[in-house]
Amino acid sequence: MLARARAVTLTNYCDVARHVGLDPYAMLGRAGLHPSALRDPENWVPAHRILKLLEESAAQSGRDDFGILLGECRTFASLGPVSLLLKQEARLGDIISTMIDHRSLLNELLHLELRTERRSTILEWALIPGLNSSQGVNLLATIAYRVLVDGAGISWQPECIHFRHASPKCLDTFKRVFRCPLEFGSNFDGLSCSSACLDLPNAFADPDLAAHARRLLSLMPGLRKEDTMSDRARSAIPFLMSGGQAQAEDLAKCQGVSVRTLQRHLVNDGQSFRGLLRDARRDLAVRYLADPSRSITSVALSTGFSTLSSFSRWFVSEFGMAPGKWRKLMKQRDALHLQQPINEARADLQRA
Repeated sequence: MLARARAVTLTNYCDVARHVGLDPYAMLGRAGLHPSALRDPENWVPAHRILKLLEESAAQSGRDDFGILLGECRTFASLGPVSLLLKQEARLGDIISTMIDHRSLLNELLHLELRTERRSTILEWALIPGLNSSQGVNLLATIAYRVLVDGAGISWQPECIHFRHASPKCLDTFKRVFRCPLEFGSNFDGLSCSSACLDLPNAFADPDLAAHARRLLSLMPGLRKEDTMSDRARSAIPFLMSGGQAQAEDLAKCQGVSVRTLQRHLVNDGQSFRGLLRDARRDLAVRYLADPSRSITSVALSTGFSTLSSFSRWFVSEFGMAPGKWRKLMKQRDALHLQQPINEARADLQRA
């Protein structure tokens, strides 16, 4: 299956695109990305579409620092659950090792390798084989630098940040973001530092919190050896529905595969698109209707129906009653559950 990246990779893309004179929604459309796919930062989207967006944004705007500008918008917390552990690791070397060990929870396009000799150390970052994007590498470089230099409680700077690509036209941006020497036309992308730096202590470190974070991360589905197409579909379908794109063709496009390939993978998993769509709709409809602030019309739109009447017919076929009646019954049930302990308390007082 094709590599994916978390939607958080494009944090503040629209703002950066506008800043350099681009129409962000037009650019997203050209790259085959729907804005709804970016609403949840934990949503997974095809990596090649993200890289295409970055390269075309740089080319259309004439800003070869586009990936750097986008990386500046990322915060330490935007790394997701891994940030909880990174913040608590004892040494700089431990932070780097944790980034390498848990890179699958960050995205599936990142390759990290640490090479340590007696006096010097190199942390190399790259896109996985088959992917190529200088803007993607610039984005990774910015995120890695900010995590290691700005995010951790360690006062240090690398000896040098290395780039394979030639010196950029927008060199001032690189110098502003990376507050250390830069080398362009290098034989690798990454950073170099003295090996002694790996033992620098992290002022934020807490061994107990680090142990808790490791246990939590061990439960994350991203650490499983296999991530099936069904898993990816379950994650993507709710966002497709909210954008009015709840068709197999839309899901296949989102996953970067053909409809035929999508269906084959789902069959291998013992699933079908129709079944996954039905399960997602049932779950979301019940969850949204339980929120009194949501109108039934908004629930219909959020579950992929273009009209209230079509949603109502579907809901009756699934639950045996109209959505309005279901909401009323659930409200009455909740009121009874709330009243029961009050009645029990009154009875206890009377007996006393």
